[in-house]
Amino acid sequence: MDPIKNLISGSDPLRNDPAAVPDADEALRGVTTGAPMFTDSLPPNVLQFEDRKRRRARVAGGLTLAAAAVTAGVLVATNLGPLVSAPAPAGTVLPSASETAGPATQTPTATPSATPSATATPTPPPTAAAASWTTFTDATGQATFEHPLGWTVSQSPQTIAGGSYNIVEVKNAAGKTVATLRLVYDVTGGPVCPDPKPYQTLDTVVVDIPQKAAKLKEHPQGPSAFVFRVIQGDKVYGSVALADGDLAPQTTTCGLYNGILGPDNVPIAHFGDTVWLTSDGREAPLTFDSVAAAKAYMGTQEYKDVKRMLVSLALKPAAS
Repeated sequence: MDPIKNLISGSDPLRNDPAAVPDADEALRGVTTGAPMFTDSLPPNVLQFEDRKRRRARVAGGLTLAAAAVTAGVLVATNLGPLVSAPAPAGTVLPSASETAGPATQTPTATPSATPSATATPTPPPTAAAASWTTFTDATGQATFEHPLGWTVSQSPQTIAGGSYNIVEVKNAAGKTVATLRLVYDVTGGPVCPDPKPYQTLDTVVVDIPQKAAKLKEHPQGPSAFVFRVIQGDKVYGSVALADGDLAPQTTTCGLYNGILGPDNVPIAHFGDTVWLTSDGREAPLTFDSVAAAKAYMGTQEYKDVKRMLVSLALKPAAS
């Protein structure tokens, strides 16, 4: 017989239920010796025999069908091999419950506001006070100029052939000699070199100092002025000083002279960091790697202070 039919036949409750074939002797003894029955109805919660039999038959039938379905599935799988489910199409993403449900509404929470507090107004940093300046008059009474209060001035006055001359050295607060004023009787000749070098005037300011009329006729010059000049040799050599203007400037030089004629009855004056700036840079007061570096020096406080001091020079004859 087919195995499935055997399973169904073996689980038939009407064939195998022991209650279907009662014991006659046991039933007779129960009737004759049992307690008398006073009602022909059962309590509501007690199933009658026929109802209980039908209920058991339905449950057994359901179990039998389930077992049959499982057995059929096993047989099919045995004959056909393992089942492989087809993969889902690529790129298909099913929305989740949270996505389809829509955005959740957030309950706004009160943000505690910061208690305003008094903000202290920052005190601006103190502005650097401008350097205090003072006026210096040399021992001969012929030269007057201004300089920063922290700078020091030393002098060596002397008399030659009845005339008053002086050498005044000015040092800054760091003790560096930044300029020397020379009131001299005469000047020496300039240097000679086989290879003149190019030079430039990077800064110039004309000063209000009269020139000796007789000397001016003998040696025609331009007006006296503050000048910052450089000579381009193996390095760039520079000098700041007062000098008379050159009426016939050249593009190269062996040396630059720093001196002015000055007014009548006053010695020849040199006021600057050197009397001669030579093309070989010997004893050059300023040395730079390039002309650009020399121009940058003009932005320093040292340069500005020295320039102001030199421009402030005033000369007059000595009192008789």
